[in-house]
Amino acid sequence: MPATFEFDTAFDALTGYPPFPWQRWLFDEWLSKGKLPSAVDIPTGLGKTAVMAIWLLARAEGAPLPRRLVYVVDRRAVVDQATTFAVTLRNKLTCEELAPVRRGLGLDDDRPLPISTLRGQHVDNREWMDDPSAPAVVVGTVDMVGSRLLFSGYGVSRRMRPYVAGLLGCDTLVMLDEAHLAQPFHRLLRSIEEKRPEFSGPAANRELPPPFRMLPLSATLSGGSEPKPFRLDAEDERNGTVRARLNAAKTLTMESLEEGGKLEDALAERAWRLASDAAGSVGKPIRVLVYCDWRTVAEKVEKNLRKRIKEAKTGAETVLFVGGRRVREREEAAEELRRKGLIAGNDAEPDTSVFLVATAAGEVGVDLDADHMVCDLVAWERMVQRLGRVNRRGAGAAQVLAIDQGPPKESDKDETAFHEAVRKLLKDLPSAETGGLDASPAALDRLQRKAGRGRIEEASTPMPLYPALSRPLVDAWALTSLIEHTGRPEVAPWLRGWADNEPQTTVAWRYCLPLRFESGGGHASVEAPEREIEAFFEAAPLQVSELLETETRLVVDWLKNRTGKLLKAWREPTETDISADDAEGFGLLRPLRQDAPVAFLLDSGGKPEEGLGLKNLRAQDLRRRLVGRTLVMDARFGGIENGLLDDGHDVPASTIENNWGDPGAPREEQPTIRVRPVRGGDPAEREEPWRETFKIPYLISPEGDAEIWLVVEKRADAVIDEESRAMVSKPQLIDEHQVWVADEAMRIAKEIGLSDGDEAMLAAAAHHHDDGKAALRWQRAFNAHRESGPHAKTAGPFNRHILNGYRHEFGSVLDAQRDGFDGIERSDPRFELALHLIAAHHGNARPAIGIEGCDALPPTAAAREAHEIATRFARLQCRWGPWGLAWWEALLRAADQRASKRLEEEAGQRRTGATESAAPESIAQRDLFAPGKKETV
Repeated sequence: MPATFEFDTAFDALTGYPPFPWQRWLFDEWLSKGKLPSAVDIPTGLGKTAVMAIWLLARAEGAPLPRRLVYVVDRRAVVDQATTFAVTLRNKLTCEELAPVRRGLGLDDDRPLPISTLRGQHVDNREWMDDPSAPAVVVGTVDMVGSRLLFSGYGVSRRMRPYVAGLLGCDTLVMLDEAHLAQPFHRLLRSIEEKRPEFSGPAANRELPPPFRMLPLSATLSGGSEPKPFRLDAEDERNGTVRARLNAAKTLTMESLEEGGKLEDALAERAWRLASDAAGSVGKPIRVLVYCDWRTVAEKVEKNLRKRIKEAKTGAETVLFVGGRRVREREEAAEELRRKGLIAGNDAEPDTSVFLVATAAGEVGVDLDADHMVCDLVAWERMVQRLGRVNRRGAGAAQVLAIDQGPPKESDKDETAFHEAVRKLLKDLPSAETGGLDASPAALDRLQRKAGRGRIEEASTPMPLYPALSRPLVDAWALTSLIEHTGRPEVAPWLRGWADNEPQTTVAWRYCLPLRFESGGGHASVEAPEREIEAFFEAAPLQVSELLETETRLVVDWLKNRTGKLLKAWREPTETDISADDAEGFGLLRPLRQDAPVAFLLDSGGKPEEGLGLKNLRAQDLRRRLVGRTLVMDARFGGIENGLLDDGHDVPASTIENNWGDPGAPREEQPTIRVRPVRGGDPAEREEPWRETFKIPYLISPEGDAEIWLVVEKRADAVIDEESRAMVSKPQLIDEHQVWVADEAMRIAKEIGLSDGDEAMLAAAAHHHDDGKAALRWQRAFNAHRESGPHAKTAGPFNRHILNGYRHEFGSVLDAQRDGFDGIERSDPRFELALHLIAAHHGNARPAIGIEGCDALPPTAAAREAHEIATRFARLQCRWGPWGLAWWEALLRAADQRASKRLEEEAGQRRTGATESAAPESIAQRDLFAPGKKETV
């Protein structure tokens, strides 16, 4: 229900400051009416991120805007202010003053705003997927969001891809921060928005599926491709705070690098001199920002400055701020920046002068604020970003020195002309009163308008060529249940164009990898069977917090150097090194072995390709094989310090398996998955809130028996996919579970505003989605109690061999086709949609679904039914479009997961002695959708 509130008061309560005139105008004339400008072009430091709060308030007032907000930052930033701002909104919404806003959003006191980000406890937590009818915020990068939008999410299992894509491609507003830095992705989003009829299909109308929309944000859109962007006006410039920030004193001086001089030496020397002069004049610690275009240069500058600090005994500090760091350590970096007073709006005052040495990772998405700056010369749009990171609030007088290092030595005419265009454009800035050039936001804005689009483009990074998006391409990407498909290209060119960027490789560390060791004398070791390796990485997929993405060449050099050191110091493991007694403390097989893989190479979809031993990590063709791949290293390989690759670091890596070395961390900060070796494969006592979901033999006796198993466990309150969701601490009958899911489906349908017919269809699919679990094979595989009737949820354990590949969704579709749905005629198009939702509620049937283990039909008949399921998918995708059909699937999958989560919560209340509330029943549903006959177990 729409809320009634005063915008200025609510905005102040949400953000901690009153709105600027432009923010109020954007709400009144645009977002509150459900309209979006072509773009928001606001100078750095004037609150672009707060558009997030404006969307939230507009939604609370009933504006027809998408329910989900996805805020995209182009750079693979170490931190981002959007995350901090989203968390602030989440926390502030709980205050009583904002109760009307909370009610307008449909959030009760026990239901906080769902957030999923790249930082801290919200990293990839999938909260935003829990309820498609609720508002939610996602903060991510171009690669993270774009790949998921195109059904190809990096690190997302094939079965989860349609779920994620359906929610991103419908009822979502994407805000692209600094859109000029991600032009191919900008064009991709605009194409999806503008070609809705092409991508939605003839069955879609203006209401269903809810549309996808996008809003570019930038500080340098002048002369860009978006017509008439939303900009500041005269009222803004009369505002005292806006005026102070627009005219913030930033004096730019440019000098050329001496012939034969080293850039890193010049940057360090000028930064040191600038800090010494400034500290002497103001009598307090100074924050100096040093930008370097290359990471190698940044590392040398930081080392040079540390040496100067040590010799001068000043007590000053350095911070190295680069990409190529695990997400977990990004949060630690964010905290360090806050402590040292380097985040805008932070009241922390540094005790001593600080030199922050940064690469492009610190140009976008991070609200840095320094007193002064030294940098090399880069493209115009990047210089604008850098200049926005000093004296952001306009309270000081920043000195900025740009060292013109000249074009690359072997540059062509185009590169030389480009470099000269940047230099000339900067020199056209007006003179500052204190000497040098005026580089304030107002001066930069006037220069952009005066110079015109032609000169700005000459001095800006050229947009790479990029392929067009077409319906056949998206249809091919949407065939997620096909492991191989020749018409399904990698999505990278559609996200970043055919750019001449360095190839990238992702690295992660795990203590427990899918290996098999023999106990006794030789302790020989081998890879697990291929099928077990694939199943292991599907059961224990890599989490975003584990990943370190960096240049492939750096990974290759690191591997060769690190492997050389390990081989040089090699000794064969002894009997005392291999102890089953210490298995659960990760002491098992502590030394690395030459006869076993120390790494597994995964493709872009997370599928394992091969295991690599120490000697393989020095192969000549390694670089070619690593491009675009993920390398999962044995934690004992080490080579990581402070989240960065370090071939000299011998300490084993911290991993999610032992909660990053802090098993006592609060539950909400613990990973959702862990892997550990367990003697006998059955822990003596179940450890809450963990649930076993998968296990394979790890240590084998001479007789061939498993002495120790490698067990994958997932947290009970986490979103769990596939068979693992069926194993819970509280068994539940099929009938009860399906009623719960139908209740959730109807609630979601009502919140979204579906018609009565669509609501009945969704509830019917929910009420019959698990009928196939009544099969004797499924009940036996999940160790269900035979006396009480067929169960949808059991305590396990799960026997994969008994299941033999049986898909209960396939059985459910067979039952539904035979028995039909009460209240839905077979001639109704909704009947076919309900059948598909049942078949696809675990991410299969797109278009293929397995028929193995189906005892209800002969193989040839089962194959015919599977073919009909595939052709049904094709018909519905033509009718609803790829994102529209995936959105319908997501509604049922969310209802199913919410019902499973409710079961775990009630079980947890019973264990803690809390009063268990009576399970709400929908009598109308029980009467309308009477459960069909189940196979007697």
